[in-house]
Amino acid sequence: MSAKPLPTIDRPFVKAAAIAKLYNTTPTTIYKWAKEGKIPSVTFQGTVRFDLEAVRAKIEGKEAAR
Repeated sequence: MSAKPLPTIDRPFVKAAAIAKLYNTTPTTIYKWAKEGKIPSVTFQGTVRFDLEAVRAKIEGKEAAR
């Protein structure tokens, strides 16, 4: 049985602090928005990360390019 290849990530994932700085808020608010489903997030080994393009699209009311 062969192992499946890992998926590639074509966009960088960032920490809450980067999103918070961009939108002049706090990382705590960013985590709250993610928990409430207001912005997309993913969890890697217990760490929450954000697709910057997808978050911008959600906040600015646009669809993220894929």
